[in-house]
Amino acid sequence: MGPIRPATRDDIPQIAALRSRVFSWRRKDSAEARETALQRVFFDNPFCDERLPSLVCENDRGGILGFIGVSARRLRWQGAEVCAAVSHGLMVDPESRGVTGLRLLQRLLDGPQDITFADSPNQVARRLMEHLGGVTAPHDSLFWVRPLRPVRYMLGQIRNGGLLFSVRLLARPVASAIDALAARYAHSPFYVKDPGSREEPLTAADLVRCLSELGSVCSPTPSYSEAALSWLLGSLGRGPQAGALRQALVRSSAGEEIGWYIRFTNRRGTSEVVQMGARKDRYASLLDHVFHAAWREGSVAVSGRVQPPFLETLGQKGCVFSTNGPPVLIHSRQTDLLRAIEGGRAFLSRLEGEWWMSYLSEG
Repeated sequence: MGPIRPATRDDIPQIAALRSRVFSWRRKDSAEARETALQRVFFDNPFCDERLPSLVCENDRGGILGFIGVSARRLRWQGAEVCAAVSHGLMVDPESRGVTGLRLLQRLLDGPQDITFADSPNQVARRLMEHLGGVTAPHDSLFWVRPLRPVRYMLGQIRNGGLLFSVRLLARPVASAIDALAARYAHSPFYVKDPGSREEPLTAADLVRCLSELGSVCSPTPSYSEAALSWLLGSLGRGPQAGALRQALVRSSAGEEIGWYIRFTNRRGTSEVVQMGARKDRYASLLDHVFHAAWREGSVAVSGRVQPPFLETLGQKGCVFSTNGPPVLIHSRQTDLLRAIEGGRAFLSRLEGEWWMSYLSEG
């Protein structure tokens, strides 16, 4: 086993080949498209920081045995900016697993950042990070789902067996009728309220301002430049996602700003929230708007990752919680910063971690 060093653009073909051996690509993606995607995400993005490079581990012949992508993010905490290293897609050649992954992750954790986090680690990466002192952020690792068409949502969870599939098809007309009643009956737990609010396109400048204002509610919070957010939203909107990306600033019928959301719509499926935020006294109104908008589009449910300061409001609005998704792992030598996140005071969404990279493709 050779040295660990910063990844360079010349490594892209080997990284793409390694990813093909460890994970999977869409079959229709060409080798050129795969390499272009890796270059865009790991070398051409505004979060590249020469102090926090992506890392490769070589063998004694210069071949790449392992890779971990790294991007730098800024968080606003206690009136100042701190640096976060976000790990992306730790991968090790199947014939070199064990110490290779451990060495890569240890090298990352020894970096100059104030905190390191991963929001979509696989089981191997989770075990390695926990072995090296990483801990789970319990509140940030919760997921919520709000059924909008409860019967069709439950039927949609039936995925195996020809008989069950047939039952699901036969039950669809009845399910639609029950769901329509459940959404319109005011005393139903699945009631979908029309708040009368409206939305307008959310720009990167709007989001920079909104996140800055959220600092009075949550700490730490992400800190972005307008250019960096424009790139990130543009990258999120590419690739083979299940539905169209929607990003909106929400206003009341009187024109008062309520909050914002970024989500993937999924007609006849579950719409996934990437990020959503508002002042605490307006978060319930924002949820009403998002649920009604997704219901009107035909979604059977809306789902997202919990932002801990808004956990109570999500529960009051009929959301169900689970830990079925990947946990958020954090590591820091700064005890106060670590405790702030463990205590549920941070605002870290899917936009800040590696979740959005599930759409890594040229599409």
